[in-house]
Amino acid sequence: MVAGTLPSSPSIPKFSPSPSSETLKGAFKHLNLAFFSSTAKSLRALKTTRGRGSALGAQMASETALKTPFLLDFETSVFKKDAISLANRDEFIVRGGRDLFKLLPDAFNGINQIGVIGWGSQGPAQAQNLRDSLAEAKSDIVVKVGLRKGSRSFAEARAAGFTEENGTLGDIYETISGSDLVLLLISDAAQADNYEKIFSCMKPNSILGLSHGFLLGHLQSIGLDFPKNIGVIAVCPKGMGPSVRRLYVQGKEINGAGINSSFAVHQDVDGRATNVALGWSVALGSPFTFATTLEQEYKSDIFGEREGSLKME
Repeated sequence: MVAGTLPSSPSIPKFSPSPSSETLKGAFKHLNLAFFSSTAKSLRALKTTRGRGSALGAQMASETALKTPFLLDFETSVFKKDAISLANRDEFIVRGGRDLFKLLPDAFNGINQIGVIGWGSQGPAQAQNLRDSLAEAKSDIVVKVGLRKGSRSFAEARAAGFTEENGTLGDIYETISGSDLVLLLISDAAQADNYEKIFSCMKPNSILGLSHGFLLGHLQSIGLDFPKNIGVIAVCPKGMGPSVRRLYVQGKEINGAGINSSFAVHQDVDGRATNVALGWSVALGSPFTFATTLEQEYKSDIFGEREGSLKME
């Protein structure tokens, strides 16, 4: 299970009166399990070298038939990109490690505050890992946790070192409006019910970060899209939040310990999105980061969860 699909924590905003199940059903109905390319210019489809199909423009598969997923290339001016071969296919990755933390200020160019919204599974791990990595890089970037007013999770966040006094803990929407990178780590249902206010609070040219692509599916199901004046990226750790934190701490002694992540650039308004996404993944302690698209991520994740649910019944 990937971040964003866990049960709500007390820190998550209260939903609107409409049943959240209805908002989820809309996206499920919209699902087509064919794969599509990202709309971002920084990710591009590559023709396969083994004669098993090619990427045709921006679209990889038809509505009626699955084709071999294409390879994604990306450009980064900060990190080293490596080509690897898996299952007789080539793809590109970025290798992580604590020795790369010194590159984080360059990767996060133009970012003064990172807002981590939510304190469920991924929120505590990602907030603490980002804070610790940036401190090790001697960066002045502030990592601030945003929670619902009155949430019992304020006490847990304070225990982890985030406080109102030092400007690293506050209200959700106050945190969003003051952040240059907003990591939206609340539940799928909370995102579906609160996206309008979230978008309205974001600064122009700020970047929305997701750890699950469900919000894209929900917006598509109702004929909407992300605002055009913000970037949209994703970093999706392939493990639960507690493991992301535990292995990050272990990595202080064993360089390379961590949880691998996929990343996606869905919308890039100023050319910074790929470096920011990769910096986010490296700061979380990901040993390997590989490219995907936001659409591929949420479709494969939901499909896997539905299949798992059927097997358990």
